[in-house]
Formats: sequence, C-alpha cells, structure tokens
Amino acid sequence: MTRRFVTFLLFLGCISIPASAADANNFILIRGGKTVGKASYAIDKTKDGFRGKARFEYHMAAAISAGNTPALDSSQANMIVEAQYTSDYKVDANGNYLSGYTQNSTTQTLESYQPDKARTTVTIADSQAGVSQSKSLAMANPNYMVVPDYDPSALQIFLATATSHPHSDSKYTFIVPGNNRAATVVYVALQPAPDDTGTLNGKPVALKHYQLQYFKGMGDLYTDADGNLMQAVIPTISASYIRVGFALASH
Repeated sequence: MTRRFVTFLLFLGCISIPASAADANNFILIRGGKTVGKASYAIDKTKDGFRGKARFEYHMAAAISAGNTPALDSSQANMIVEAQYTSDYKVDANGNYLSGYTQNSTTQTLESYQPDKARTTVTIADSQAGVSQSKSLAMANPNYMVVPDYDPSALQIFLATATSHPHSDSKYTFIVPGNNRAATVVYVALQPAPDDTGTLNGKPVALKHYQLQYFKGMGDLYTDADGNLMQAVIPTISASYIRVGFALASH
C-alpha cells in the first residue's frame, strides 16, 4: 500500500454521507465557458473497497447535451436538456465496479448495473413508471468502472485506485451510461504530467497533474497533494468539473 493511498484513506475517513451543501466535495460543471450545472459527492471506505454517493445536475442546450450528441437540425438548437441525477455504488479496492445505480429524478428513471460472477457481462436494468427492462453489455476484461458524464465522484475513485493499484499498461476501461442512448465502453490511458499550481479559496495549492487519453482527445485531471480531485477536463463531452473555490494558475 502506497503512502499516497494511505493518505487518501485518511481523507475518506473525514468525509460523510450524504453529500450536502456543507460538504467539501462540491463542483461546478462548465461547458463552452458557461456554468451548466453542479455536482457533489461523498465517499466511504468499506470492507471490500469504497462506496460512493453522488448528485449531479445540468441544464443546457440540446446541441451540447449529455453524451455530446449534436442537434439533428436547426430547430433543436432552441431545445433545453436538463437532468438531476443521484447515484449510489460500490467498487473494490482496485476500483472495479461491484454494484450500484443511477437515478434521474427529472425523468423518474432508475438504471442499475450488475456484473456477473465472471465479470464478463454487465446487466443494465432500467425502470420507469413501473415498467422495467434489461440488457446485457459484454465486457472484454473483468476490470472496469462505471463513469457517468458529469459525475466527478467516479473520477475521484478512479484516480485513487489507479495511482495505488496501477495497471501495468496504464490502460483502463470505463462504462459510460447512455443518457437516453446505449451505454458505451470506453478505453482510456492514464499518464502522469508535469505538476501545476492553483488556488483553493484564495490559498495556494500544489497540484498533481494526470493526462487521461481517450481514443479521440486528451483529458486532464488535477489533484492536490493528498489526491483530492480539484479539476477534470473531459474532452468527450467538452466539459470541465471544477471544485468550488478552485482556480488553476495556468488558466
């Protein structure tokens, strides 16, 4: 167990569930230079790994809706997409997803994810207005996380586990929920980048910098020295998650 991971465990012991307005893990969601939503989370240590609880919501034009799906015609440019999500999930000490769900209170839809014992298939069950349906998602390897768009909690746990239990090839597998489309499997690589600096509530903070390489594009993840996520830049949805009160010095 690395020193950084021990520090992160101590950090987890200091936070509580549920996340609230007073919780330290509050983020704003930015897209196109504008604030489009907010998010918060809390994480607890469990006997098997971690339990995360998160809330995230957004309100934006359809042309830049969740999932980066472009408007089909000019009439959609005036449409507004909004959603309010809560999630509750568990992962093991290596960051592998064990079980959980995400609920969209705007559409009253609940979506759960359940890996089989061999971790070769994930059953995705949807329930809305008393109607349920499920589908199976085949997985090429047993090591994966569920990483919803606009949810910084999944990236926080990913960083903590990937830096303490790194894959030998530095490659990782994300399941990205569909937000009204099929869930997709995304492969990413995590690499260290030059350290940076910023401020949190006006006070200087030294930053660790990681690059998250997607098939198309490169994201950036910034943490403080204890591994707390400060900012995430996600190219696949052209969005940034920024901790409330934080500013990156180089921007």
